[in-house]
Amino acid sequence: MVLGAGFLAVVHGLWVTAPHLADLVITHEVTVLAFLVAIVAGELVRLRMPSGRDAAPLSSASVLALAFLAGISGQPTFAVPPGFIVLVVAMGIALATVVRGVRARGLGLAQSAARLLGVTAAAWAARELGPQGHTIWDRAVDPTASLAAVALAMVAVAAFGVVVETVLSSAVRSERQRSPWSIALRDELGEVAPLTFAVVATGPLIALMAPAFGLASLPAALFPLAITYLAVARYARNRATYRQTIATLSRLTEDGGYTPVGHAERVAATSVRLGRLLGLSDGELRDVEYAALLHDLGQISLSEPIPGGATVLAAPSDQQDIAAEGARIIRQAEVLASVADFVEAQTTRYRQVLELGEQVPLASRIIKVANAFDDLTGGRRDAAGIAVAMERIHLGLGYEYDPSVVEALAVATSDTRVGRLGDRELAR
Repeated sequence: MVLGAGFLAVVHGLWVTAPHLADLVITHEVTVLAFLVAIVAGELVRLRMPSGRDAAPLSSASVLALAFLAGISGQPTFAVPPGFIVLVVAMGIALATVVRGVRARGLGLAQSAARLLGVTAAAWAARELGPQGHTIWDRAVDPTASLAAVALAMVAVAAFGVVVETVLSSAVRSERQRSPWSIALRDELGEVAPLTFAVVATGPLIALMAPAFGLASLPAALFPLAITYLAVARYARNRATYRQTIATLSRLTEDGGYTPVGHAERVAATSVRLGRLLGLSDGELRDVEYAALLHDLGQISLSEPIPGGATVLAAPSDQQDIAAEGARIIRQAEVLASVADFVEAQTTRYRQVLELGEQVPLASRIIKVANAFDDLTGGRRDAAGIAVAMERIHLGLGYEYDPSVVEALAVATSDTRVGRLGDRELAR
């Protein structure tokens, strides 16, 4: 739907500007070329966040600046209709998409379409919407207008455009991941919040600087945003390194012959998938993933491995001992205290929640089901193996396992993407 809306925006831009398109391009060729370069460069240096979502702050700021632009020093006044701005942005995104495709870095068409629709909304609001026909653009070229009022109006409209892009992006993620839209929107706003605020301020800043500083306004205004970009990129790399460290620790049981190869990763992928379906936020999903990766760590204390490493087939007391030992090891790292709690509670039967009112974290109930599913399937994801595992799990429904988590597992297993670390692929 987002791709279709983006296509319609481009078609409408062509329709309304076709009679004057060539003249507009010739008149503003320097301005168009400069912003095309900025947009393409910004799209090519997208930032991949730990959750898998992409952010293109340099491109977003450039397209917003184009929506507000009144003119560049030494160049004709940028008196163009919103449709022309849409076409320029679409051209920049298309060029970047071609390059990304050639470099096999993923096209990200839905995200690009959301960005295009966001700038469409901002350009329309800036150049068509205003009291008594006085738009923001009209105020920007009026020497008697209050510059402070113009700047505040630009920031408000830029925020509107970013909100449109964010809402559409979160809708795409929600549909692909089959997760609640409200959760996807909250995560979309939260993870890249520093960049979002910076983009909202930088777009208008470029437009306000351009009449005095000329094309130098682009690098000058984008430089502080680039610094923020680098800081967030370092955060993302640190998160990725942290996750790799935990994944390496989780493979101790595999290397020691206690669990099958890939078991921890499969349980983690399934746990994240279930958590997303149950509406957990990105922060909660991160802790669920870490706990799932480390859920069998306590097995290294066993003198004899459990056959096949399947703790679901072990005696309840043995399961509790393994979980307690794993939690004890994890608590050596204070920052993983909540993860240790999830690991320790993963063996608790759901009946203790119902009958005794015991507080068992949802994360622990998710890991319990995900672990049982992988133990019972032996890592296979064929229809027969899934059917047998689900039947066994349903025998413990309401007693051993949380019915809401099992229901989410039924939804996840109906999707052929589960079991291939599909949740991480979907996030992209």
